[in-house]
Amino acid sequence: MIKKVKEVLNNSIFFIPNYQRDYAWEEKNLDDLWEDLLEAEQAVSDEMGHFLGTIVVSKNSKNPEIYDIIDGQQRITTIFMLRYALNFRTQNSQRNIVYFCDDNDNFRLQVQDENKLFFNEVLKQAENNKINIELENKAQTQGQQKLYKVFKAIWSYVASLESDKALKLFNIIGNMSIMWLEEQDSGKAIRMFQTVNDRGIPLLILDKLKSLLILYSNKYCKGELDEVINERFGKIFKISMNIKKHKTIHSLGDVQFYQELEARIFNYHSLGVKEIGHYKNSANIHYNELKKVLKNKDKTKEEFKKWLDDYSKDLLQFFETFLKILEKTQDNIEMFKIFMILKINPYFYSSLIRLEMNNILDDECLRLFSQAEIIFYSLRQTNDSTAFKLVEVTESKDEFKNRIIDDCNKCIKRAGYYDINEFISEISEDNYEWGKYFHYLFLTYNNVGIEECMKLIDEKIYAFTIEHIIPQNIIDNGLLKNYKFENEDDFNKLKNTFGNLIPLEKNLNSACSDRSLLDKKEYYKKSKLSCNVSFANDENFLNFEKKQIIKRNEDFTKWARKFFADFLKITQ
Repeated sequence: MIKKVKEVLNNSIFFIPNYQRDYAWEEKNLDDLWEDLLEAEQAVSDEMGHFLGTIVVSKNSKNPEIYDIIDGQQRITTIFMLRYALNFRTQNSQRNIVYFCDDNDNFRLQVQDENKLFFNEVLKQAENNKINIELENKAQTQGQQKLYKVFKAIWSYVASLESDKALKLFNIIGNMSIMWLEEQDSGKAIRMFQTVNDRGIPLLILDKLKSLLILYSNKYCKGELDEVINERFGKIFKISMNIKKHKTIHSLGDVQFYQELEARIFNYHSLGVKEIGHYKNSANIHYNELKKVLKNKDKTKEEFKKWLDDYSKDLLQFFETFLKILEKTQDNIEMFKIFMILKINPYFYSSLIRLEMNNILDDECLRLFSQAEIIFYSLRQTNDSTAFKLVEVTESKDEFKNRIIDDCNKCIKRAGYYDINEFISEISEDNYEWGKYFHYLFLTYNNVGIEECMKLIDEKIYAFTIEHIIPQNIIDNGLLKNYKFENEDDFNKLKNTFGNLIPLEKNLNSACSDRSLLDKKEYYKKSKLSCNVSFANDENFLNFEKKQIIKRNEDFTKWARKFFADFLKITQ
């Protein structure tokens, strides 16, 4: 049935159910709506019936006078805000307030509980005739953030309108058309939500997951878990937003991690769910596997209700723990180095988080993760399956420790080493190619603390580069003998080893590239890394040569035997 916007919004009360996704429109979606409105203004007649899309509704099971919005909530919410803003740009705004509020002065559009107070504050900006810039900082979820941004964009369109113009646009949008579809069965309406999208904005994994769990609660558990599941997902969405704001966010995963954060964390959680978890599965595959599990479970028993309750509780705890771990990067040096320096493979995330959830994760476990990252991935091998399967041993520290050490030793042998001893004997070689592994080992070897490490973060990430102490151009410049090298081969054997390298800020590294030790000394003294400053201030710095590189390599290798002591015990 085709209805005019004013027929729909002026006389009915709408509720956005808990299983619905949060508000997801952005400024670009509003721009399209505004263009539709301006096109309608240019039309010969308001009766041309400009079409604004479809709304699918069902009568609320508790109050038949209220309609639950099944699909179209993004558009309806935005139209409601736009009409509200236009109304308050007219001279007689209070005359039309009945179109927006019911007899109890509640808005005719009732948003989700967690957004209700914030939505009221957003609309209040129109009443106050100005944008409240402090309101943006009060947003606790992405949905609230987007509500604020879209209304701010609305206000940028309407704030300068004269009363007559605002009234004209208010009437035009009221006469535009909406396709009204009503589903009589509320249960079918919930299931319908599983298959519809809102104007090309695909449902996100957590939106679908929340509705899926509430669907099964509604259908098989008499709705007894509806509220608790909704509350848990409300917390999950807030946690997700806090994770996106965290300093470590740009050091997590790959370049897409930020955009796909909720799906990624859901995926890491799924890796630890025995019935569905597999390291090759994407978030979408894990979601579909979860749907199969739910479909096949015996729903007549109390155990099904318990499973739904336990699953949603565990998912919330997983998100909470993920944020807790990120917060520890600010005061725990091992956690800092794992995420900010090593940027460990996300296949470790599931086991790392599970250990923390089980109150097992400590500095020793964190060092084992770091050591495993180095051994699993520095030897040009792929050990994703091995990393993922560590989640199997997260209920016992001893089991975890034994498994990860055993896995590392097996990896060493697969890489062609006889044992860990042979690996350590070569650990100082070719460190220039090691990248992040060199940075981690250098900072750990020099016992750099958390306060100093925090100063090394340049805006968003650790951005130090690897500097050659003895410059690489000494062959071309005929200076090999000055540094006590016998020939070109002699230098090349030591050029990229640990002893001839330091981490250095990118700008300093570029400035002192291929310069003499005398010049490098002044640049090293400007570094935020205190061991670089101490090195430059050493009385023998200008005499740095081949034997110092060899000595530094020997000292580092000796330290590495202590660092990997637990691995050596296993092989002895």
